[in-house]
Amino acid sequence: MVKRIYILLSFIFVGICKVHTQPAIGQWRDYYAFNDARELSISGSKLYCAVANGYFTYDTENGELNKYTTVSGLSEVDITALSAIPQKQITLVGYKSGNIDLVYENTKRVISLPFIKDKPMLGSKCINHFYYFNSLVYVSTDFGLVVIDPDRLEVKDTYFIVENAGTLKVNRLVAWNGKFWAATNQGVYSASSNDPLLINYERWSREQFFTDPAAECRGVTADETHLLALEKVSGNDILWMNSGSGWVEVDRPFDETLGVSIGFQKIAAFSSNAIQKYSLQGEKLELVSSYLFGGTPKVADCIPLENNALAVADEFNGLVIISPTDQSVHTPTGPFSNKFFHIDASANMVVAASGAYDAAFGNFWNPFIAHTFSDGRWSYYADWFNHDAVRVKADPRNPNVFFVASWGGGLYKLNSGTLAEHYNPDNSTLQSVFPGQPYCRIAGMDIDPKGNLWVANSEVPNPISVLTAHGVWKSFPYYSAIGTSRIISLTVSPSGIIWLALARDNGLFALSPGNDVEASSDDIYLKFRPRDANGNLFSNEVTALAFDRDGYLWLGTNQGVLVSYNPHRVLQGETSFQKIKIPDVVEGLAVYLLETEEVTCIDVDGGNRKWFGTAKSGVYLFSTDGTKQIHHFNTKNSPLPSNTILSIKAHPVTGEVFIATDKGLIAYRSDASEPANTFDKIYAFPNPVRPNYSGVITIAGLMDNSVVKITDIAGNIVYETRSNGGLATWDGKNRKGQRVATGVYLIFCSDSKGEQAAVTKLLFVK
Repeated sequence: MVKRIYILLSFIFVGICKVHTQPAIGQWRDYYAFNDARELSISGSKLYCAVANGYFTYDTENGELNKYTTVSGLSEVDITALSAIPQKQITLVGYKSGNIDLVYENTKRVISLPFIKDKPMLGSKCINHFYYFNSLVYVSTDFGLVVIDPDRLEVKDTYFIVENAGTLKVNRLVAWNGKFWAATNQGVYSASSNDPLLINYERWSREQFFTDPAAECRGVTADETHLLALEKVSGNDILWMNSGSGWVEVDRPFDETLGVSIGFQKIAAFSSNAIQKYSLQGEKLELVSSYLFGGTPKVADCIPLENNALAVADEFNGLVIISPTDQSVHTPTGPFSNKFFHIDASANMVVAASGAYDAAFGNFWNPFIAHTFSDGRWSYYADWFNHDAVRVKADPRNPNVFFVASWGGGLYKLNSGTLAEHYNPDNSTLQSVFPGQPYCRIAGMDIDPKGNLWVANSEVPNPISVLTAHGVWKSFPYYSAIGTSRIISLTVSPSGIIWLALARDNGLFALSPGNDVEASSDDIYLKFRPRDANGNLFSNEVTALAFDRDGYLWLGTNQGVLVSYNPHRVLQGETSFQKIKIPDVVEGLAVYLLETEEVTCIDVDGGNRKWFGTAKSGVYLFSTDGTKQIHHFNTKNSPLPSNTILSIKAHPVTGEVFIATDKGLIAYRSDASEPANTFDKIYAFPNPVRPNYSGVITIAGLMDNSVVKITDIAGNIVYETRSNGGLATWDGKNRKGQRVATGVYLIFCSDSKGEQAAVTKLLFVK
C-alpha cells in the first residue's frame, strides 16, 4: 500500500508545476504590528513580550519566536499586563477592558475570565499587573486588588484597600518579608501576607517612608533579599530600597521614571528613553540612552537578564536584547504599526495607508506611511515630513505600481514599495487648502480605461485634477458645483463616468469628461442626492461607493445600503436608487439591507458578492444581489480586533479578504477570487490531501461561474459545483456525504458558456 501511494504521489507531482502554501478557506491570519512592545515577563530561557494586539515569546537559547493573537485564541486586544507562571505552565494576559485570559503552555488552550470585565461598576477596570503567590494570582487593577484561583478559575476575593470600599489604583503588588506591598497612586500600602481578612481595608496601612506618603508609587519589585519602590515626585523620581533594616534612598534616576525591576544580581530603573543599571548595593552602573544599531530607546518595560544583559520592551523596535557585547532585535514579522485607514491590492502586493482624518476632516497628524505586503513580507515607505496617508489605488496597468493619497502632502506614486513620484502643488495642478502650507488633501483617485489618473483634491477651487496617460496635468474648476462639500472618494465607473462621494448629506457628483480629457468644454456633470424611482429623496448620507461586476452602483450610507441598476444614465437624470429588501424574516414586516447600520466601506469580491464594513458591528458578506447574508463577523464570533471597520479589500488572486479596523489589520481566507480569462493556470490545493486534513479543498484559476465536476479515476462523478469567480471548493466528500477513498481524482472544469474546458488532478489519501 505504501508503495502504491508513493507511485500515485509521483504521478500527481508530475502534473503539478507550482507549490501553493496558501491558508485554507475559512482561516484567519493576523497582520498585526509586533514592534509596539509594552510589557515583559520571563520564565527560564523564554521571554514573554506583550504588544497592543497580542504577545510573543522568544527563547534566548534557541532563538525560537512564537506569537499569540486573537487568531490563536486570545479574546481581545489592548493588552495591558502579561505574566508567565511557570509553576502552572500558564500565561496570564490582562486587558484594558478588565478581561483576563489564561493561556496554557502545553495545549495552547485559552480560557477567558471575564469576571472583572463584566462586573457592574463605574470607572476603569484596567488590568495593571499579575503576581503569583501561594497558588493564587493577585491582580492589580485600576480600582483595587482581585484575587483569582487559577485552578478553580474563579475570583476568590476583591480587596478595596481604602475605607468605604473606595477605589484605589494599584500599579503592582509583591510579597516580601511576610508582607504584601502594593504600589498605588496614593503611596505604598502593606499588609500581612498571611492575614485571612485582607478584604477589610483596616488590615492595610500606608507606609510612611516616602517624602510624601501619599505620592504615587510607580512600581514595587523584590528578590529574596531586596525590596524596591519608586516614588513619583516633582523633579527626578526617587528610587527606594529596603534590605531588611529599613528604607534608604538609592538614587533619583529620571524625571519621569516609568518602573524598576530586579534580577540576576542587578537593578534596572527606566524612563521612556533611558535605562539606568545599579548593583544590589545601590551603586550606579552604566546608563543606556542609545542603541548601537541607531536611535534612542522608547522603553515601556525592562528586566535584567543573566550575564549582565537586559531585555527591553521598546515601543518602536519591539523586543531588544542588550548585552555587554551586542544589541539585537527579536520580533515576529509584521507591519510597522496597527494604524490602517485604507487598503488596495493587485495580483502582486497589498498596500495599506497608515493615517487618518477625524469626523470633522481634520488631520490626525500621523506620519505618512504606506505599508506594503508582498511574498509574505512586510515593508513600508515613510515620509516623516508629511502626514496621514488616507487612500490607496493600484494601477491596473502595472501590478507593482500604487498611488497613495495624503491628507495634506499630496499624491505619492510607489513602484514596488519605493517612491517613484511625489505630486504636490509645486509640480502638478494639485492645490493646497491654504496655499504654501501642507494642506494638499487628496480624497481619492482612480484610473479610467484610457489610462488617465483622476484625482479628487478636497476643499480647493479646482477639486478635480487629471494626470493624462501622456503625462500632462490638468485641473477643473468645479468648486461652484461641488461647493464646500468635503470629498470622501473618487471612483471611475465601468462606463467611464467619474463619481465623487461627498460628505454629510451632500450626495454625489458625476462627471463625464468627454472625448478630450484635457478640455472642459465637452464635460457634462451633475451634483445630486440619491432618489428612488418615484423621485423621492433618500435621507441617507453617503459614506461609501462601489461598482460591482454587473456595473451596478452600491452606496454605503449611515442608514444601510442603496443600489442603482442604471448608474450609466446618471447624466440624463434617469438614475434611481433603491433599498434591498431582505426576504421576510417576519411575514409582512419589511427588513432592508443593513438599515440600522452605518456602512463605512464596500468591496466586491471575485464572485460579485458584497463585503460591507460597518462603524460598530463588524463585517458582513452578502450574496451578489444583497438579499442573502453569507457571513457576519464581529469580535464575539471571530478574531476581529474591533467592530469598527475602516476598509476592506479582497485580494484578486488568493481571495484573502484584508480587513482594516481601528485596532489593526486582519484577513479572512474567502472562497472567491477574481476569475481568470482562460483555464491556463488551474490547480487544486492542498495536493495531495493527507489523512489528517479536515478543511476544504480549493480549485483555483477558474473562469467566472465555471462548472466544476470531480470524478474518480473510473469516471464516476463524486461532486459537482460552480465557482465563486475564480475559486471553487470541495469538502472531500461524495454525494452521500462520505469521505472519498484514497486515489487520484480528476477535476473537470468548463466555462459558463461551454466554450472552454480543462482538467487537473488531485491525490486524496484517506
